[in-house]
Amino acid sequence: MRFPFRSRKTRGTRRLRSGRRPTYASWLAGTLSGTGVSSSPDRGDGTRVLVLAGEFDRGTLVTLRRALAENKAGPAKQTIIDVSGVVHADSGLLRLLVQAHHQLPRFTVAGPLPPQLRRLLELSGAAGILRIAPDVEAARGA
Repeated sequence: MRFPFRSRKTRGTRRLRSGRRPTYASWLAGTLSGTGVSSSPDRGDGTRVLVLAGEFDRGTLVTLRRALAENKAGPAKQTIIDVSGVVHADSGLLRLLVQAHHQLPRFTVAGPLPPQLRRLLELSGAAGILRIAPDVEAARGA
């Protein structure tokens, strides 16, 4: 059975291809929500620490995706993502974490995990896949 309203709506829309530049709306959403990804300085051990803060959903994942792409091209021996400042996360962040786990050597998620993110990881089964440490210092030693 075909629904006419469904075919009309999808007829004029176009999907975004991966690799496109972020739109103004995604930049604005990230700026207004206080979402950010910062990189802590290297201590000389080849470890790169990305510190996440704020809300991460479809509109604000651009900065994290860009930071992970830069990390893939760089000479980091270990990548640690500090998620202790994450206020909200959805399946987009979960997907990026699992992809980074598969693509980057010695990838670790450092906490303490916010309750909402912990629940998301447990319900999806990603908690058993990802290497999770209680804090950044424990992740450096692992």
